[in-house]
Amino acid sequence: MSEVSSTKKRWGVRSIVAVLIFVIAAALTPVAMVGHWGHATVVNSEQFLATVAPLSQSPEVQAAVSEAVTAALVQQVDTSAIVGDFLGGLLNNEQLSSALSAPIAAGINGLIGQLVQGFIASDAFQKVWITLAGATQKSVVAILQGGSEGPVQMQGDQLVLDITDLLTAVQTQLVAQGVSIADKVTVPQSDRQIVLFEAPAVAQLQFIYSLASPILQWFPLLIAILFGIAITLARRRPRMVLAVGAALVVAGGLTTWALGVGENLFVNQLAGTIFGGASGIFWDTMFNYLVAGLQGLLIFGVVVAIAGWFAGSSRPAQKIRAHIVAGLTEIGSSLPQNGLSEFLRARADAVRWVITVLLVLALVIGDVMSLTRMIWLLLLAGGLFTLLQVLIANKQKPAAPAGLSAG
Repeated sequence: MSEVSSTKKRWGVRSIVAVLIFVIAAALTPVAMVGHWGHATVVNSEQFLATVAPLSQSPEVQAAVSEAVTAALVQQVDTSAIVGDFLGGLLNNEQLSSALSAPIAAGINGLIGQLVQGFIASDAFQKVWITLAGATQKSVVAILQGGSEGPVQMQGDQLVLDITDLLTAVQTQLVAQGVSIADKVTVPQSDRQIVLFEAPAVAQLQFIYSLASPILQWFPLLIAILFGIAITLARRRPRMVLAVGAALVVAGGLTTWALGVGENLFVNQLAGTIFGGASGIFWDTMFNYLVAGLQGLLIFGVVVAIAGWFAGSSRPAQKIRAHIVAGLTEIGSSLPQNGLSEFLRARADAVRWVITVLLVLALVIGDVMSLTRMIWLLLLAGGLFTLLQVLIANKQKPAAPAGLSAG
């Protein structure tokens, strides 16, 4: 009796540990997804440039940048006074000069705006944009690390973008096109800085980054390992697999919902500003990688949950499993038996685990999350499991797959 009691106690502790590991992995899954996105899209300079480079060709972004640069330049040029002085010396009629100066000044301001728009739409601006994007990426990483350098800086709770380099490039282009007055414009420091949005949570992001930055790239793999340990320790593995699938679906759904809330807050903060029209395009571009990963996570979670149910002990699962295994066994029994079949039959459970591990590694390792990649990998894994079942078939009574058995 003491031996039986000891065994029950050992299994009880093992089950508790499995549940604790499962809870930890489930809670960290959204953090792992966002952290992996941050590493691949923000911290990785090459991926960051590849992500934001297309924004320079967006009409909404071009319009916002043109408006910001034109406003910064025109505000420093008293066009009406310049035109008035010129007409006053030319016409020697103050009333007529005053009447003509306003529309002429408006026309000059409009011309400056058109020239700025032309430059923003040119190939030369693409180079300026890439340079600015590279400096911005370094600034964001510096902010996460607690520093402050480059065009993006924290000023109190405000995230501020310095457009000095962009203004300089535009002024040079205007002078080259004959607008010599642009060379004499000195934009004050206050007008070179644009408040992007209030960011009171930056301190929390800095703290999280300081703790998680060494493992951001491998965070999804760590979560997969924790879930794998929980499944291995569980007394009823199919039920734990089903729980893991459900946890992945919930984590993916909640993170997607939180991302939608964040987008609304971001767009609302910029509404009415120069960048209001481009805020949605910017958000969608920056988080496209994360959205694709979350979509893949949802699909993977559904597949894992179905696999757990399929391997379980419920009557519907047993019937479906028996029919499928019987069908595959019938196909395999018609094939000639060979050494490969005998080899795989003796190691079927191990081969199933190898396929599963390779699938998970292929999903979580790498810098590119793709919904298409997820679907193809799942189809490949399903094909391998099917092929294995066909190859290990013999003319004996088929047995249920044991890879996820409750033992």
